[in-house]
Amino acid sequence: MRTFNITDPASLELVDHAPWSSAEDLERAVQESQSISRVWAKNRDARREAMRAAAADLRLNVGTLGAILTREQGKPLLEAETEFMTAAELLNYYADLEWDESTELPERSGRSVSVQQLPVGLVGAITPWNFPISLLGVKVAPALAAGCTVISKPAATTPLSTLAYAQVLQRHLPKGVLQVLTDPGREMSVAISEHPAIRKISFTGSTEVGVAMIQQAAPTMKRATLELGGNDPAIILEDADLEATAQGIVASAFRNAGQVCMAVKRVYVPQARLDDCIEAFTAAVGRLTVGHGLDATTTLGPLHHQNQLNRVRELVDRAVVDGGTVAIGGASTCDLPGYFWDPTIVSVPDPETPLVSEEQFGAALPIVGYADLHELIESLNADAFGLGASVWGADEERASAIAQHIEAGTVWINQHTVVEVDAPFGGWGHSGVGRERGRWGLESYLELRTINRRRLSQR
Repeated sequence: MRTFNITDPASLELVDHAPWSSAEDLERAVQESQSISRVWAKNRDARREAMRAAAADLRLNVGTLGAILTREQGKPLLEAETEFMTAAELLNYYADLEWDESTELPERSGRSVSVQQLPVGLVGAITPWNFPISLLGVKVAPALAAGCTVISKPAATTPLSTLAYAQVLQRHLPKGVLQVLTDPGREMSVAISEHPAIRKISFTGSTEVGVAMIQQAAPTMKRATLELGGNDPAIILEDADLEATAQGIVASAFRNAGQVCMAVKRVYVPQARLDDCIEAFTAAVGRLTVGHGLDATTTLGPLHHQNQLNRVRELVDRAVVDGGTVAIGGASTCDLPGYFWDPTIVSVPDPETPLVSEEQFGAALPIVGYADLHELIESLNADAFGLGASVWGADEERASAIAQHIEAGTVWINQHTVVEVDAPFGGWGHSGVGRERGRWGLESYLELRTINRRRLSQR
């Protein structure tokens, strides 16, 4: 079997080899899925039992599993372990979730009507490198609960944790229910999107790739759930406690070295408080410790690959050319050879500089002063992205009222990057199609069938 190399983004050392799946592997996976799909779909109690057992197994092995994820992705070990714990929580949540497989509509003259909810069929789950397990978990758990089978395609640089996750689940699932195909590029993702036997794709990643995937899936009329890019703003109000606000926003903006679709990507503060805000954020960032994710003292790991490091560096340099000032960071001081970038705060006078107007997806945060809150919200709502946003202020009623005017999938008050297992998550506009999590996440894996019966006349 052909393989490809997986390297540690912190040390640049070889971690392991991953199998290089072929078109023939995909066909075998589809056939295996089809051979078990009817049996899996018809026994809801067995599905629930298997999911709960798999969740317990994930929790039992979280230390070993987390280390695999840290070594191939770079994030601190605690964050990696949290991904597997989240995946376990999702399995338990969807195993416990009650939903009606059939609903009778009100009687009508001579007819009775029932609406059935059936599994959509074979699902292609295509996931990114920044959160390989938690983002797979929000796809696999509702799919299994609905009675679907799944073929998972992880990102080329983080396949090992997905293979390990699947190995745990496969101990509790019938053969063919969950399979993983890996390759060093996007060929398998395209093949999954185009395959006529795959009824739905669920993809998390960039908007550009999501658009391409929709085009690939269109000829076979697949269902699609897409959680795409974001450029989340945090709006600080005049009465905000800047020290507490800085700590909260920094925890969001620099989580996973800033490589989070829903992290704070830009901060807006009243112009009169800009200098104090920069000071508070600089202090908060100064408490972060950069290093290898397996080091217990590390709170910020490397960026995931060289292209990401280059992009962040270029955006920061451009912001300085456009009149910005680096308050802290702006370089790499880590003595490891990997893709490190010190957490960076940039005071930006020009809101159109790309560090503000584009999704940087890295450990650099621009702070922009604003004069008119209404104009600011109007300009934010004009953006193509609409994944998330947050409002920070001491007057919670006012902050909540302001949130009502923000066009985004999630608006947080005095927090950010907090998702709930039972609340929908997804974006507006270019940030995605459909929702994951909660009952809404299950519904996208169900197909509706109406049975309309006419009663024959009695003789």
